[in-house]
Amino acid sequence: MGQQGKDFEIELELEQLRQAMEMDLKLAQLPQAIAPPSAAESAQTEADDRPEASPNPVASRSSRKPKAFIAAIALLGLAVGGSAIAAFKIQQWALTTSTNIGTEIETAQKRVDIDLLKQHRQTLKTATAILEKTPNLPGFNYQQAQANLPQLRSLQTTVQLDLTAIERLKRAETLAMEAALLVQNPPHPVQVWAKAREKWQQAIGQLESISPDTIVSSTAKQKLSSYQTNLSNIKQRMATAQKSVDFNNRGAAEISKRDYQRAIQYFQQAIALNASQPEAYIGQGIAYSELGNNLQAIQHYNKAIQLNSNFAEAYYNRGLSHYELGNEEKALEDYNLAIQNQPNYAQAYLERGGAHYALNNPSAAMADFQQAAQLFSQQGDTPNQELAQKILDYLQATTASNLDESDQIDYQECWDTSGNPCNEIHYYVPPRRSNNSGVVNVPEPPRNSNSIRTPARTRGGSFRSRRRR
Repeated sequence: MGQQGKDFEIELELEQLRQAMEMDLKLAQLPQAIAPPSAAESAQTEADDRPEASPNPVASRSSRKPKAFIAAIALLGLAVGGSAIAAFKIQQWALTTSTNIGTEIETAQKRVDIDLLKQHRQTLKTATAILEKTPNLPGFNYQQAQANLPQLRSLQTTVQLDLTAIERLKRAETLAMEAALLVQNPPHPVQVWAKAREKWQQAIGQLESISPDTIVSSTAKQKLSSYQTNLSNIKQRMATAQKSVDFNNRGAAEISKRDYQRAIQYFQQAIALNASQPEAYIGQGIAYSELGNNLQAIQHYNKAIQLNSNFAEAYYNRGLSHYELGNEEKALEDYNLAIQNQPNYAQAYLERGGAHYALNNPSAAMADFQQAAQLFSQQGDTPNQELAQKILDYLQATTASNLDESDQIDYQECWDTSGNPCNEIHYYVPPRRSNNSGVVNVPEPPRNSNSIRTPARTRGGSFRSRRRR
């Protein structure tokens, strides 16, 4: 039978004992009329019971009551005796346990046996409850029970402290393992180092909360020193990663100033300090793209995607470079991936609309421009929302089916004296930021560096002007 079952039986027997004792006290207070009869009274009773009944039948019936009371008292005596025997056995167990359990607890402490300590904790709780309820009556060894109670309570406190200390030690070890796994195969982005630092700090907090009087205090002290060393190393690595972030953000600022060469230098410094920072590779890609080197830009976008396959901005910018190189199919694939990883990416819908139109799929293009207009409106980007709506209205009004040859002449591709397409529609580009980090900036190219151009019907159409090559 389990420990809980035993505890229930003990409580039940104690309750029965208390009830029997109360009955004893009530019987002791009954009138003397029900006391066992004397010899003379017994003789008289026997005469009354003969066939020759007394002329007073009422008196004869009354004389029989003491016999019924005597029988009842006898039965109660048997019940009280049985309960008392059980109570004595339970109390004897509790007294014996309080004498021997100290040695058993020491054995469990030496083994650092959690399960055994938990069993002893429950045993101590039960034995303490029994001795606390021992009545101060003859035969119940009340004084011995009171003398043993302080030791039981002290042992309960000791066992509970040990169990708490063991649990905290194991929690610290788990946190340390998680922190170590996080930083395998460095370098890592600053966010990873920050998570590892937090776990080491939590593990140290668990160790520091362990009482020095517990059985694992020496182990905790040794691990505390080791964990503090690891935390110091993590902080150093995090500081280096933060410097990389600072160089990356300087590069982003230089792109905003259109100083692309200087931006590339900052991104190179960022990568030298932390080669696992995808934002720096995206920044380099944008800088190289603005310098007209889209092949080099694509290589940097590829590296960013290797580091973070869910980085929507990397796919989006790689799509722009593929489009600049005249590869609308690959551009479309990248825009799809950007939207897959960031469903509310309005700019990706806008550019994908242009790619669809370039691939002679005007219906898909109009659907993307409509989605882009809705998202820009929700995001409060009024300039791009108006642009997407303007292009959508234009496509709906002018389709290939209702244009004749004379119309096509009006939309021939041409370049003005500044080298810009004749029918170019420039659009606002909001700052590009990574959704994966709140501290690393994705560079923002200069406004109007991209453009969406009205269709050139002679070649199938394009919504984004390409640089002259």
